[in-house]
Amino acid sequence: MKLIEREIFPFKENEFFYPIRDKVDYAKIIIYATRYLLLNIPTDDLDCNSKMKLCIDKMSRIFFYKEKKYFSVSFPFSVQTDGEEITDISTLTGKSINSKSISSVISIIEDSKFKLNPSLTDYYIESDTAETVGVMILEEIFQSEPAYIRYDNDPVNENGKLHPLNHLDINYSSYGTYKIGLEKEIETVSFDDFLNIKTDCSFLK
Repeated sequence: MKLIEREIFPFKENEFFYPIRDKVDYAKIIIYATRYLLLNIPTDDLDCNSKMKLCIDKMSRIFFYKEKKYFSVSFPFSVQTDGEEITDISTLTGKSINSKSISSVISIIEDSKFKLNPSLTDYYIESDTAETVGVMILEEIFQSEPAYIRYDNDPVNENGKLHPLNHLDINYSSYGTYKIGLEKEIETVSFDDFLNIKTDCSFLK
């Protein structure tokens, strides 16, 4: 199993911990996480309260942890490593993910025109400075299954069995999401094991 962990700078948490509502939000998580993984800046002198972990084996997932809230999405890229160091990241069709291509993707998702009309086809046709590489990478991300799941310990919105204190949120869209209540708080290791297809299954009782 390829396992890469990164502590997240406190001033970078907003790039990862926000409500995911659609494929654009998913793409932002993936591309910002990829940039962070590649940079691999030491965090020794900072007091970090959150982290990310990339797990690639039969599954390919990236996990994010902060306080009593954890979530995970699929990671739609191929990763080459040398020990614990990442040597290369590319799309499944072989497009290189580097600082230039990442900047291309970010320039699209942060473009006001794209935010108003998040259509890659329209953006490519209408933009005077179409980011070809960014469009191709975003298209691959959009075609991937996000496989979103989040564990939440949520005392603010707790409402009996309708919104249990501890629960799993499955999927992100308002028309497709659902909750699974949990009888008690779970640790990160339990969340990881729950999603690991190479360990014994968890059962609903």
